[in-house]
Amino acid sequence: MLQILPATLATAYLGLMLYLWLGLLKKGRPRATVAATLPSVSVVIPMRNEEAFIKNTLDAINAQKYAGEWQAIIVNDRSTDSSPQIVHNFCQTHPNFSLIDIPQNAPQIASPKKRALTTGFLAAKGEFLLTADADCTPPPNWLNSMALCFANGASVVQGSKVNTGGKNFLHAYQRLETLGFTLIEAAGYNRNKPLVASAASLGYSKALFFKCGGFEDLYNLASGDDDMLIHKMAKIEGTTFAYNWDTSAIMPTAPVDSWKALLQQRARWGSNGTKYESKIYSAFLFCIYAFFLWLLISPWLVLANILPLNYFLLPFAAKLFADFLLLFTGALRFRHHSRGNHVGLLLLWCFPFVELIQIPLFAAAVPLGMLGLYRWKN
Repeated sequence: MLQILPATLATAYLGLMLYLWLGLLKKGRPRATVAATLPSVSVVIPMRNEEAFIKNTLDAINAQKYAGEWQAIIVNDRSTDSSPQIVHNFCQTHPNFSLIDIPQNAPQIASPKKRALTTGFLAAKGEFLLTADADCTPPPNWLNSMALCFANGASVVQGSKVNTGGKNFLHAYQRLETLGFTLIEAAGYNRNKPLVASAASLGYSKALFFKCGGFEDLYNLASGDDDMLIHKMAKIEGTTFAYNWDTSAIMPTAPVDSWKALLQQRARWGSNGTKYESKIYSAFLFCIYAFFLWLLISPWLVLANILPLNYFLLPFAAKLFADFLLLFTGALRFRHHSRGNHVGLLLLWCFPFVELIQIPLFAAAVPLGMLGLYRWKN
């Protein structure tokens, strides 16, 4: 039995990574460079206590190079700092921007972000909805590039992202892991069967959002404003997906500044692992988690002379090979699209260290998330 378990888990993991790697090699939906008719776009940004970032975000959105009709809606989710006043002052001199306040006495729910997004979507005038986080600073071509993908026939458009930050290892860890998450997104979208998504740079048809029921059945979940929503949209006949490979539209996102905060963030992400509508998808996620758990426990069993070394070494080598293949292939593809160097290739120096830290971090984050033992924003 012990011989079969690591082999089965490693095979499942290798199978997933091979599926993703082949997805990266697909061309996916071609990116439009021009469109006869530009769609109207509503950029909706949920905000809570973002006084340190929101002005830069507003300036970045205001600097977007888009010839079509667009608006930006910032939804203040009961902030207690000065961020609502900053947005209010900005809106006074920028007619494309508006502020909506969630009442301070609004009921506490598991996912106030979904409520904020829905509030913004109900007020949106655009046919194409774009979401971003309040601490993001989109590059000038972001809105135009995402909208052109929609104009080219996509119902849902996922944009790529990159973590900013300094040169310390914590930030380097997050940049490389974010590259991995981004490539998983890209592989699924290239296949028109997305597995995961990220609301930091995500767009979809307004009609499609309401046709699939929006977040109505997801309010009791702490996350799911991205991949769970996309899974619902995939069930609607005629939905088409596009990944935006345009390197001039990569969304910069701020990293967290402590390992504790990183664990809290990953726990929130892992809180819905058993709550996906597809039980097959949840079961597959469980197999991947079991693989990480084996990689965490098996070295100690080896040291205790309970298991031979290859029970740990071979599955770990399989993970190293599969992860490196995906990261290297994806980094090369981004480099090809930018016709130059890309941060992904430069980050591969820390790959072995990231692999070692990722195992205990992920193994701890999932049970913490499922037990609700995490905090998000105050």
